[in-house]
Amino acid sequence: MRHFWGLGFLVMALAACASSPTPTVVEVTRLVSGPTAVVTADPIEVEIEVTRVITETVTLVETVAQERPSPGSEERPFQLLFAPVVETAVISSRAQVLANWLARQTGQQFQVGILDNEQRVIDLMCAAPAETIGFLTAVGVALANQQCGAQVVSTAVQNNGLSWQAGMIVVRRDSNITSLDDLDGKSWAIPDVASVPNNWYFQALLAAEGIEPGEMVSVPGDNTAMLAVFNGEVDFATGTYWPPILPFENREWVFGEDDPEIWRQTGASPNRSGVGFVVVLGRPDQGGYRVRDARSGVFDTNEAIFDETRILALSAPIPADSVVVGGAFPFGLAQQLGALLSRFSASNLCANSLCAADFYGWTGLETAVPNSYEPVHFVIETLGWTDEALLLTD
Repeated sequence: MRHFWGLGFLVMALAACASSPTPTVVEVTRLVSGPTAVVTADPIEVEIEVTRVITETVTLVETVAQERPSPGSEERPFQLLFAPVVETAVISSRAQVLANWLARQTGQQFQVGILDNEQRVIDLMCAAPAETIGFLTAVGVALANQQCGAQVVSTAVQNNGLSWQAGMIVVRRDSNITSLDDLDGKSWAIPDVASVPNNWYFQALLAAEGIEPGEMVSVPGDNTAMLAVFNGEVDFATGTYWPPILPFENREWVFGEDDPEIWRQTGASPNRSGVGFVVVLGRPDQGGYRVRDARSGVFDTNEAIFDETRILALSAPIPADSVVVGGAFPFGLAQQLGALLSRFSASNLCANSLCAADFYGWTGLETAVPNSYEPVHFVIETLGWTDEALLLTD
């Protein structure tokens, strides 16, 4: 069932425009009295037929435009639109905290809308681009931009401290696979077929390179995928990549600059620390590395997994869930919104809203970089996705 509020005026206005009459021509005959070009001693009355066009449709549209409330007014509040990521009641109560806070900060009115799925959110943003704010996945952001020019303003910071996610291709170290070309015809374990970084991105990448893998095996999660390649059941597997935490945390691992397995330069193998982390030469506060990619999930039962496997390639970084505004959203408020959302995510209120564990569980919001969504556009265009196949559904 679709749940959203506050768009009644929009629907009625659209209906009024749709049912307005077509332009009509009205014949008007009137008598004109007064001096004329005929020289005469006595004034005469000359009957002149005057025809004029009255465009009723234009008149009606102008009236509606003049009387329609502005976005953010009490009669036409801005809509915070959500797909059903969790139970409707949870979304409604958690999101209302944000709506109330934004109203206090801006003097504008905000309401919460919950729709059946992510495509419905995009549809409504395209239908009402001046008054909608959508909370979407990276794929939703790309499709909303392609379909009606929606613009991203903020990207979520996840509980791992990252505003992006990535996948990796893992192979055995004793295999003959040394490049993507070697994956042609090889078997592949996929832990989540709906995942952009673990599945769709690599499908698009291989297709773009003319590489066709062999059997593709769907498995239940990262652990199973990593064990499948470790045990030689498949030739390669994909899984979640989180970068290592570097010694003393004096800098962060940099995507595209640092080796995905930068810790191998020590020549030491990973081991389990006293607090449960997989580390190399001790914890980061001791000058070592903390290893966090999907293989660490099976390390306790298969300590040789790092020694016997390696990362062949990473996906491009895929942005985390994001906040988008409609293509005709008021420019000034759109510019303010990113900073406002960052302030909100840093406040105590966020713990009862976007940062709540039973909602998104975000730890922050940062200003979005539109170019960072290019890998998602690449996936959509390469695989020919134009429908809801990649979107969040209930």
